[in-house]
Amino acid sequence: MSQATSQLTYQITLPKSLEIKGSYYSPIFSTNNKLFWQLLFQFENKEYYGLYLKPVAGPDEITWRERSKLSFEIFIKEIKNNNQTTELFKENFDVPPETNIGCGGYGYANVIKKSLLQNKELIIGVIIGDIEYKESSFNKKYIPEHTPKNLIEVWKDQLFDFRSVDVEFNVQGEKFYACSSILSKRSKFFAKILSDDDTNDDIDIDSNDDDESSDNEDCNDDYDNDEVDDPMILNNDKESNYQIKHRIKISEYDPIAISAMLEYLYTNQIKWTNEEYDSITTELFRLADQYLLSDLRERAKIRILDELKVSNVSNIMFDLVPKYGDLKEPVLNYMAKNFEQVNNSQEFKDILENLVDYPNYNVILSEILAEHFKVQKAK
Repeated sequence: MSQATSQLTYQITLPKSLEIKGSYYSPIFSTNNKLFWQLLFQFENKEYYGLYLKPVAGPDEITWRERSKLSFEIFIKEIKNNNQTTELFKENFDVPPETNIGCGGYGYANVIKKSLLQNKELIIGVIIGDIEYKESSFNKKYIPEHTPKNLIEVWKDQLFDFRSVDVEFNVQGEKFYACSSILSKRSKFFAKILSDDDTNDDIDIDSNDDDESSDNEDCNDDYDNDEVDDPMILNNDKESNYQIKHRIKISEYDPIAISAMLEYLYTNQIKWTNEEYDSITTELFRLADQYLLSDLRERAKIRILDELKVSNVSNIMFDLVPKYGDLKEPVLNYMAKNFEQVNNSQEFKDILENLVDYPNYNVILSEILAEHFKVQKAK
């Protein structure tokens, strides 16, 4: 449901503006769609001032996406000796939705020359326009403001549980340790395989044998898929000297992805990149789908769509979409609109050289071209 934001005017007085030699950041403020902002007043080129609006990003924000639905007007006023104000600068701007949230602020450089100021007091501000704003339904449903109830309950339970960690993850030779009660409370998948009734010493788990199913079980009818064995092997050892009851071996996922998943299960926070700041979002999405972590899955899905670009959309379209049908529509639309650039990308060329790895290539490409021609015809 759409709603109109109330027009917000935020301003702050700088009584000693001429003494600012570097950068001044305003206190953080928010609009009523729960997005946070900050003004930056900056001394530039030894004689000019610039004014910028900076987003204060949330943990899952990577582009201006929702913020770009708002319009902005920044201004600078001078307070004269008679307490009258004179408008020195006012400009409107819009920000494209795909703009990286970490690129800094939006605004204008060198807008006021310091030597022309008659007084020391300035007012800087921004007006966020009264336009229609529709908050993402995914954000409302899947990114809770409060700590999840099951996370609160599991930490309360720890107050009365004398046991130490009892689960060992062996991920491609790297080991992580966790508490089975936390894993079981946060994930139905782990609740099942870590149950006390499961006494098999060596279990090779097939994801298709689980009674529970992924949130996306009905989304994969568009393409044929080969069944893939679950890469998790569980060893139960109730006599371990180190109190490790369950040893889980994982071969398919990277250690950094499993580490990020465990951190999420313990804290509800998500680490989206590896140590080189490369995205691990698609791996977290696959992992969350397989291990029935619906909240993590939806948050990863949102981020996958935010991260779409010419250089990565081909692999998502030809590799992920056949397995996860709920990604299809937005990824297909993006690829159709940008097909000329995608067609010349290195990732697309790599796929053409390895078509044996993409059995649904012809079917998918025909859908892309059909949608692309529709887009071209509508122009």
